[in-house]
Amino acid sequence: MVFAGKRLEVMAPSPRIMSPLGFAVNRQYPRRSTRYSDYHDDAEPYDFDDNNPDHIKPVPIWLCVLLVVSYIIMGAFLFKSWENWEFPDSAYFCFITLTTIGFGDFVPAQRVMNKGDDTKLRIWFCSLYLLFGIALLAMSFNLVQEEVISNVKTVARHLGIIKDEDEEESE
Repeated sequence: MVFAGKRLEVMAPSPRIMSPLGFAVNRQYPRRSTRYSDYHDDAEPYDFDDNNPDHIKPVPIWLCVLLVVSYIIMGAFLFKSWENWEFPDSAYFCFITLTTIGFGDFVPAQRVMNKGDDTKLRIWFCSLYLLFGIALLAMSFNLVQEEVISNVKTVARHLGIIKDEDEEESE
């Protein structure tokens, strides 16, 4: 292609694409490129050794559940005192809102008579609570999902349903 005396070449699409985390990965191979091998270990993320600090340890499922439940209970006490709701109602509001179901039967600052600066501050804190809570829930679901997938793959390998990755590479 010629444009104003200069030749522009149309290049083929790059064989590399960007992952959501910003790492360049090959289109054909979803594994890490050798360029990043200095920074990352190619071992299975859940194969870890207590003596090797480079290996990643999985987050226990019970810890994720405990964190989410304690966050909901903390919010329930907060909304119980602010909105004069009963504890089960405020816990229900926190759970329904954080899981993004949102029926709308409980709304913060709905019954407040004084619509002053205190109400605006409460709405700001409510928004921050919900923002961090939804992020916490998403992170916990992701961690639990990775742990469950790892456990299911381990059981499937043990039962012989799927082959080990080492066996597949040697064939």
